Amino acid sequence: MTKHHINRRDFIKTGLAASAALGFPMIVPSTVFGANAPSNRVNVGLIGTGNIGNYHKNWLIQWDDVRIVAVADAYTSRRVAMAAELNQKYGPNTVKVYDDFREIISSPDVDAICIGAHDNWHTPMAIAAARAGKDIYCQKPLTLDLEQTKLLRAAVNDNKRIFQFGTQYRSESQYPRMVELVRNGYIGELKSIDVWCRNIRNNTDQYHVPPYGSTEEVPVPEDLNYDMWQGPSPLVPYTVDRCTPWGGYHCPETSLGFVAGCAIHPLGIAQWGNRTDHTSPVRYEGTGSVPTEGIFRTLERWDIMCDYENGVKLHMMDMETAKPIVMQYCKEPWNDGDGVVFHGTEGWIGDFKFGTFYASNQKLWKQELKPSDERVYESKGHVRNFINCVKSRKETVCPVEMAIRCDTIAHMVNVAARTKRVITWDPKAEQITGDAEAAKMITRPCREQWKIW
Repeated sequence: MTKHHINRRDFIKTGLAASAALGFPMIVPSTVFGANAPSNRVNVGLIGTGNIGNYHKNWLIQWDDVRIVAVADAYTSRRVAMAAELNQKYGPNTVKVYDDFREIISSPDVDAICIGAHDNWHTPMAIAAARAGKDIYCQKPLTLDLEQTKLLRAAVNDNKRIFQFGTQYRSESQYPRMVELVRNGYIGELKSIDVWCRNIRNNTDQYHVPPYGSTEEVPVPEDLNYDMWQGPSPLVPYTVDRCTPWGGYHCPETSLGFVAGCAIHPLGIAQWGNRTDHTSPVRYEGTGSVPTEGIFRTLERWDIMCDYENGVKLHMMDMETAKPIVMQYCKEPWNDGDGVVFHGTEGWIGDFKFGTFYASNQKLWKQELKPSDERVYESKGHVRNFINCVKSRKETVCPVEMAIRCDTIAHMVNVAARTKRVITWDPKAEQITGDAEAAKMITRPCREQWKIW
């Protein structure tokens, strides 16, 4: 195991040098050495080896033209266990283990990075990786600070990096077909979109201390580098509920909550169907609530109407708010979870929990598209799409601009729900207008020692 550490100054210097040297990953076409030759293989580093890291690993180990060569995690046991598993597959000492993720970003042996750390780390790591010449699969949601997204856009574009946002619905099930039916007018003119997802009350039985996580400070486990886990966010007291999957989702110091982490999936489909990957709604109005106890104090409920410049209305809701509204037009049994429904002048079509698809007329799903109809990007597997694009240098199904515009909506919904005021967003300037107090809510202070962007 490599044990040396890199301070921020050395890290930035190394990253900039790598960015200049690595205009593209060192991949030779298959016609030269064969499709799976080492020179044509994509070497991947995994940052985060928990639930999401295992998701990345389980896809990547299936393909001979990919090799995971490095792993990092704030938990010693997790990173060591994953490296041991991978070395058993690839051969001894193939996979390096790092206690500091910056060593993966700086490594000349790594072509691409999968970011599976928790929410507050996604954009800082992605910016640093892009500047270091790495291609990036970045998990959702994108950021806690919308000013960082401008740096991310510049880093990806200026360094000609491939970027895949981890909202994999665009590569799954009937979502692309649903979007094609909407775009081609098979439900008439698009008028509105309902989007909903789980809320903070869904998993209270899995919290160590219900309803919203323990506030009692306890010693940090020896296995965990808690300072690194918190990273740019404030170093608040450690409790048994903080560094858990649910703490990662719901602690406001490190997350926006499910309004970003879960709603981003159906929201990405809504944006796709509305042809608005380049922009976001301009007006947000509604209500919401936040818990007053525990450490999980992201949005508990939200009911926000969002207006696009093209006239389409987006109704963003938590699952409990959505249920009575959705059941008015869909008579099928309700399924708890996430969903998206497009409403047109001639009907509706949607998903009602992770791939359960309905329509006002179920025959829509058998509708044959005409040769002249618009077709959407075809991606047969989200992680595979990323690897293919690393090799071809073509844009992914969920590129950086899509990620930024989609994530912006979650931020605006959060601000509107918390302030209960009308929020006006300028998608060109990328700023809230007419409300200085609300505008301050979309940026965050950071701990300087972890400012890697």
